[in-house]
Amino acid sequence: MLLGLGIVAVCHVAHRLSARMREATRFLGGFFGPIRGGDAILLAAVSGVAEEMCFRGALWPQLGLVGTSFLFAICHVVPVRELAGYPIFAFLAGIVFGFLRERTGSVWPCAVAHATVNALNLAWIGAAERGRAAAAPPPPSPAPPPGPPQEPPVEELPPLPEAPDTFPVTVWRYDLRLEISGTDRETLPQCLEHEQLAIFSYVARPHVYEEIGKGLFVFAESFDEPLAAFPNDLATLSAYLFQPVTGIEVAERYVDEETTDDVRAWKIVASRGECVKVPLLVPPPEDGRFVVEPDREDTEVLAAHWKEYPRWFQDAMRFKYPRLRDL
Repeated sequence: MLLGLGIVAVCHVAHRLSARMREATRFLGGFFGPIRGGDAILLAAVSGVAEEMCFRGALWPQLGLVGTSFLFAICHVVPVRELAGYPIFAFLAGIVFGFLRERTGSVWPCAVAHATVNALNLAWIGAAERGRAAAAPPPPSPAPPPGPPQEPPVEELPPLPEAPDTFPVTVWRYDLRLEISGTDRETLPQCLEHEQLAIFSYVARPHVYEEIGKGLFVFAESFDEPLAAFPNDLATLSAYLFQPVTGIEVAERYVDEETTDDVRAWKIVASRGECVKVPLLVPPPEDGRFVVEPDREDTEVLAAHWKEYPRWFQDAMRFKYPRLRDL
């Protein structure tokens, strides 16, 4: 247990000194949420005992100190940028637990040390999440006073733009199709309660939450001016999800009520709070109708601005376009 306390102390020192450690802690906080002491102890006991019985128990005679520590690190690889250093921490912790296994000849001291580290770090992360939630601004609408149930007020939304009287005119269209599964259907509305998304100005917040709860939220609206906050909305949504969030922005130039002579389109991709906007190739119209395909990125623009894109987006584009792998 003292050894576990020492590892936790090292984690706290690293958290103070390293920005990457603080970033990893925030990521884990978003994953586990405001976990409390009892849940932290239960999860720590299950994970600590199970992992030690596997690595410092069943696999120890075959792989030894270095082999089990290396495999322990491999099993802690998480494919997100914030936890890139997690396998290194796991390898060093595996070495420490392995020395304890050699010193005592038993797996149980390792399990106690491991569970101590997990329990205290999980409780620490949960307390930090509760602190952030308490410091967040209150929701915009106060809770109703006690009394008989009342019908919720009808939220008035701004009117959508009317058809223009003069031409040519550019119409800006936005499309977001967000499919949500698992527990995200319940947790995402809770996370968004303190967020002021631009889409809430055009789709009532309760309706957004209802659609998320059903597993599919679609936002498809047109405006006479660009919706500048749309990329920020996607970035905010992606901060609470493991999956990327993708939206489309299209600018159509109308020369009369029915005729479009020019279309420009962009794909906006967000992941873990970061947002990337790239132009799409829109082929000449067939039968007088432009077709925007969200998977036709302009590779010339990608290559020209390659160094400006985050690593996760570069990896996705390298996989999709082999000629970009040399960049």
